Amino acid sequence: EKIIAGVTPLRVERVLLSDSLGRALAEDLVADATLPPWNNSGMDGFAVRGKDLKGANKEFPIRLTVTRHVRAGDAPGPEIGRGEAVRIMTGAPVPPGTDSVVRVEDTDAESNSGIVQIFDDRDAGANVRPAGQDMRPGEKLLGLGHTITPGAVGVLASAGQGRVLVHGRPRAAVLTTGNELRGPDQFEDVRSGAGIPDSNGPMTSAMVAGAGASVMQLGPSADDEIDLRSWIDEATDCDALITVGGASMGDADLVKRVLDQMGYRSGFWRVRMRPGSPVGFGWLPRGDRLQPVFSLPGNPTSAFVTFELLVRPFLLRLGGHRDIERRRIVCRTEEVIHAPAQLTYFLRVQLSGAGENSRVRLTGPQGSGLVSGLGRADGLAIIKEDVLTIEEDGEVTVMLIGG
Repeated sequence: EKIIAGVTPLRVERVLLSDSLGRALAEDLVADATLPPWNNSGMDGFAVRGKDLKGANKEFPIRLTVTRHVRAGDAPGPEIGRGEAVRIMTGAPVPPGTDSVVRVEDTDAESNSGIVQIFDDRDAGANVRPAGQDMRPGEKLLGLGHTITPGAVGVLASAGQGRVLVHGRPRAAVLTTGNELRGPDQFEDVRSGAGIPDSNGPMTSAMVAGAGASVMQLGPSADDEIDLRSWIDEATDCDALITVGGASMGDADLVKRVLDQMGYRSGFWRVRMRPGSPVGFGWLPRGDRLQPVFSLPGNPTSAFVTFELLVRPFLLRLGGHRDIERRRIVCRTEEVIHAPAQLTYFLRVQLSGAGENSRVRLTGPQGSGLVSGLGRADGLAIIKEDVLTIEEDGEVTVMLIGG
């Protein structure tokens, strides 16, 4: 609540429909056309008058005269009369006077050109999609703040939107810190025990992108005040700064010290949660504005969890998105789960089953310095502060984080 209080979505801009994926609509989308524009066929078959089908069966088929063929894009043609049929393709406009489309498999498929035999009357009154079934002028199709998914792109295209009014895409800087960090080009140091991989930089940057924002990946910074300040200055123009590491109480944990020297205004520092307790949020003066700053812990799981809970909703709200929270479901556990400290726990879990049969088990050891379990996690099991143990087959709420 402290983080998103007062957040104003970024300016609006009009972008090509092809560039709108992942953005948030900055206006309601209202239909100004009727779709489909005419009654049309729901399948390949024969358009007929339903009353002409009565009693059709394999022993006594109904024979109708086929007057023409109509395909999608064709005009429907004149009204059909008694005892007539029109061969029709899916999506094609049905001729006036027809109220039914008989599926091909209930016919002889016009084995004798110009005559169709119908062996079943089950499609009387069926398989005709009415005009306006999808949308009508004035109907609200998508609301302000709707996240544009591939399905929403289809709706926008159907509504004739070649360009779309959306909120700006937030730009976040990600700065990792620590003398021990090594990139892929220095992985020999990891093999020899002289360093650890900088997994936080790529992981956090990917999470920024997953929240619909663009990323400036910085660092890693050395555990040195001058170097750290230099990197922070690189992020001046970004909408948010996310530091990872150096947020605890050790002598080399310099992030808060440097931020304080730069006029930092703290919103909070530390949260009663695990993993991720040493996490901070505040604002850094940048000329005539204040830049939101998130200081995440350096352990990979702590960084992951605090981003999910605190940074992701902020970036989504800044980007104008209406829905900023992950979905949560109630599952049953396949094992005993312990939460020994009186803190709110967020444990990595894998899901199996579906619906009321959804079950979860831990991805493995839950140490905050471990990274391998993150790749297997479908969600975070939320263990409330007053719960120390959940027995096997007990209920637990899971925040979904998987694809």
